[in-house]
Amino acid sequence: MNRTLPRLALGLGLLAGPAFLHAQHGHLNAGAVGQNQGDALIFVNGADFAASSGYVKELTFSGSGSYAGYYQGGITLTAVHALAGTDASGVPYAAHPQAAAPGAFLQYAIVSVEGPAGGSFQFWEEGAATPTFSYSSGYQAGGSPDWIVLSDASSGAGTPGGDPYGHLHGRRFSTATSGEYTVGFQVVDSSVHGANGGPIQGPSDVLLIRFNSVPEPETVALALMGLTALALVVRRRHT
Repeated sequence: MNRTLPRLALGLGLLAGPAFLHAQHGHLNAGAVGQNQGDALIFVNGADFAASSGYVKELTFSGSGSYAGYYQGGITLTAVHALAGTDASGVPYAAHPQAAAPGAFLQYAIVSVEGPAGGSFQFWEEGAATPTFSYSSGYQAGGSPDWIVLSDASSGAGTPGGDPYGHLHGRRFSTATSGEYTVGFQVVDSSVHGANGGPIQGPSDVLLIRFNSVPEPETVALALMGLTALALVVRRRHT
């Protein structure tokens, strides 16, 4: 039996359809193990995104627009509701059983980046024309990382008893160099409504997530053409 053709077919499938191999969209939700003083924050569904789960976020190359020259994509990080209520459309929502305490204000940071030598990983705030933060491969955060807001202050988050909820869209992650990156994320409570004017919640553990920069469309097309031609040559030799 000729084993070359099935292997070539697998190669074609890997190049043509990476979305079949990895989950591509989702909301990574931040909450807490409890609402008592010092209870740790958590990524409620972090197990679905963890590097150990097999999840990989694919970043696709942009040839034009704000992200021109970057491989980019988004995971929406959110903070779940601590209080029940009704949204702007009149749709009711419930408090999440693993929400941070009312009065907490959640932020997250990129605390580590592993990737190709000479590579870098970026965060873009909504509407940014250039990366808001950029980190070189090998980055390890010190004592004061760059904090990114999760809770929505416009909805009262961070006020005494306010819902720490936040669901902010329009943000992006990117890489400047193709390859695979493993990025560490951590959530903290930056409020002053806890003991002695400090935060209510303790920081989360670091969650590692893998990102993969997808080759440019032209590169994929050329690779597909090459594999197709090779498959035809192999077929002719075995007929």
